[in-house]
Amino acid sequence: MQAFLQDLRFALRQLRTSPGFAVVAILSLALGIGATCAVFSVVYAVLVNPYPYADADRMVHLVVKDKGGNQRWVSLTGPQLQQMRKANSVESASGMDEWNLTTTGGDVPEDLTAIYFTGNAFNHFGVPVLLGRGLLPTDAPEGQDPQPVAVLGYQFWQRHYNGDPEIVGKTIQLTHKSYTVVGVAPPRFTWGDGDVYLPWKFTNDPTRGVMPQIRLKPGVTVGSRNCPPA
Repeated sequence: MQAFLQDLRFALRQLRTSPGFAVVAILSLALGIGATCAVFSVVYAVLVNPYPYADADRMVHLVVKDKGGNQRWVSLTGPQLQQMRKANSVESASGMDEWNLTTTGGDVPEDLTAIYFTGNAFNHFGVPVLLGRGLLPTDAPEGQDPQPVAVLGYQFWQRHYNGDPEIVGKTIQLTHKSYTVVGVAPPRFTWGDGDVYLPWKFTNDPTRGVMPQIRLKPGVTVGSRNCPPA
């Protein structure tokens, strides 16, 4: 310990008497620490704690590219999504829509991001919820109004309810409509950066669509174009 203190005092004297050396030393430490953190973040995300979604390596999105190379996300109507599910190369397909809602019925309203999912979305992602259950196909039956149920995003649950472990079964009022909380998503489930996840009303309306999430069958590559209906 005595030797360490002597070395530390010597280093501090050198830094004080040589400002240029001090600047170089500080910059070297900052760059070294930053690079180490960056590498660790990549290793942690890829190897230690990868995306929580089931078979994430087979999940794809639909985009179109114009002549200028600009990409645009593709949305599908309800019937088109049903047709997509029948494609030979597709194992599972779900859909999402996004709206801004406001909590009502409390003292202070809060704006939040609501992600509307087709009823099979939580099964599609294959991520267990933290509390309660996820959305189910029975929450959004085709041709009927969806059930007034909600799954809370983890951060919203922490922020708005202080992580209340008894939240399942309670109600939340969004834009003057009441929903029963049926579950809480785990911390790393952040699809769409949603604060709440609600069931999407399936409709044949050609003007209403959802953003599709697609998981390819094993062995199908992203570059495959053989996707005719089965």
